[in-house]
Amino acid sequence: MKNLKFKYFVLLLSLIVLKFNATAQLDSVMARCNTLLTEDFISDGQQYLSLITGDQTAEFSVVFYGGNIYRVISCGGNDSKDIIFNIYDKYRNLLFSNIDYDNTNYWNFQFESTVECFIEAKFEPGNSRSGFAVILIGLQK
Repeated sequence: MKNLKFKYFVLLLSLIVLKFNATAQLDSVMARCNTLLTEDFISDGQQYLSLITGDQTAEFSVVFYGGNIYRVISCGGNDSKDIIFNIYDKYRNLLFSNIDYDNTNYWNFQFESTVECFIEAKFEPGNSRSGFAVILIGLQK
């Protein structure tokens, strides 16, 4: 009976440590992302985040309203260029890929009219890591 209680105690302790480790990682990634929301941009109030592993891809649906200038920011892992993000229109036409710009972690743009989009985020190919992928969207003031 003592052995069973000890196993439960070790399991509980492990889960608590794991939770704090994941929270610390997310806090670190969010802090890095927020530095790119300069005083010229305000957040849209959403935090698009997903825990991804290996070659998984996170997908987020977004509506961009015509006439606004936006900044899309990607963060994840330990390096500012760890995340590849692509922006597609609702017909899956590629509008932007940061691969074409040395994996830059933000992009400023404007649409003439309202557009429904999908943003995909993933770690670089061949990178067998896991972690949080975060996308923030800012609107120019």
